[in-house]
Amino acid sequence: MITYPVMNNSLQDYKCTENAFLPHVVIVPLSQDDDCICNSLVKAGDTVKEGQVIAKSTDKNNNESLIHSPIPGKVIDIVACIAPNGRQEHAIRIQLEGKFSYLGNRIEKKSYKSISAIAIREKLIEKGLINTFKINEPQNLGLQIKNNKEGENLVVRLFDEDPTRITDSLIFKFYFEQIVEGALVTAKACGARHIVFAFDKELKNKHDFLSMDIPDGHFLEMNIIRYPSGTPREICSAFSRTLKKSKDFTITKKDFYVDASTMYEVYKAVCLDTPSISKLVHFSGNCLYASCMLDVKIGTSIRDVINQLGGFHKEPSMVIINGYLSGVSVSDLDVPVTKYVKSVAFSNKKPFTDDHIYTCINCGNCRGACPVKLSPDILYNNAVNFREIPEQLEKSTFACIDCGRCNTVCPARLPLCQTISVIRERLINK
Repeated sequence: MITYPVMNNSLQDYKCTENAFLPHVVIVPLSQDDDCICNSLVKAGDTVKEGQVIAKSTDKNNNESLIHSPIPGKVIDIVACIAPNGRQEHAIRIQLEGKFSYLGNRIEKKSYKSISAIAIREKLIEKGLINTFKINEPQNLGLQIKNNKEGENLVVRLFDEDPTRITDSLIFKFYFEQIVEGALVTAKACGARHIVFAFDKELKNKHDFLSMDIPDGHFLEMNIIRYPSGTPREICSAFSRTLKKSKDFTITKKDFYVDASTMYEVYKAVCLDTPSISKLVHFSGNCLYASCMLDVKIGTSIRDVINQLGGFHKEPSMVIINGYLSGVSVSDLDVPVTKYVKSVAFSNKKPFTDDHIYTCINCGNCRGACPVKLSPDILYNNAVNFREIPEQLEKSTFACIDCGRCNTVCPARLPLCQTISVIRERLINK
């Protein structure tokens, strides 16, 4: 059984979030969500303001994805970089200089109640927000809402789906009022009938949260001691067990799902009229002197943040972005923070003595570990051997919740979860 760290780690040890030091140079990748790669609107030598749109993509329906400059300064060049998802991307390199438009300036809070649902959706697109509920497939939030069927429920997960990460739990601890307001804004934008807040039943400040008067708001206490707990499937199951009898509605996997991190970004975008230019990131690991939660400018390299934290007292052998189960291991400390980065962990422990991929030994471990009863080994062997996959077996990939448990129990270290994702994507493209 994989236990959840929120149950074992003391969240009360964290007292506040802090601003990261301003970087002298940022590197902003041109791909910040899963759907698009933006085209640069600036060139070397251009001067940019904090919050200025520097890259944009437009699809066939004239829907836009935008990237803003996180700092004022001068564009040095368009360069290649390794993104936090492990892919090589083009990026805009900006050197800090000039005055800030948002940082250090007093920003008055605005009421969202007088803004129409359409205007809110357009503002979310304008501010460049993404939804990080599914961290491996970050989506443009405004476009998600625009394409979503109105009238569905909004489900807000207030804890992390990866048991090795506590970012959303910390954001909820520090900013639960802002998250609730962000949820109300999002519910208005997508026309949701109800808002369901899914949270850890062991939450220390839940009494303050439960006492809030939230229109059409419903509270779902979840026992998150086992993994997976934060997927739509698990949330729907918990709702059916505990709330369905007392409510006149139910939730399904087709409802609109968001996380605490995204709702905080919505609050900043709509209520504070601020573009997506910084991100709350949790830094931890046995190589650091202390763990912390920092508000980091997009494009800041991990190396710059480590310098602020006093360096390492042990040399890390692994740098893990977004959790050990659902995240990615990177080898370069110059990887920049992007909109989809939630956590960075540094460890001097090597998880495997051998990272070679072997032939499937038909042990069946992956089938036993799969919470939705798929056959990852059969799907993998058919795919890598270029055999035609039976239609029903192929369609079963849509039931996958991307928990990665099949990978963790495979003695041959096969990329089972990734292969299922590729098969599913190929089926969608058909």
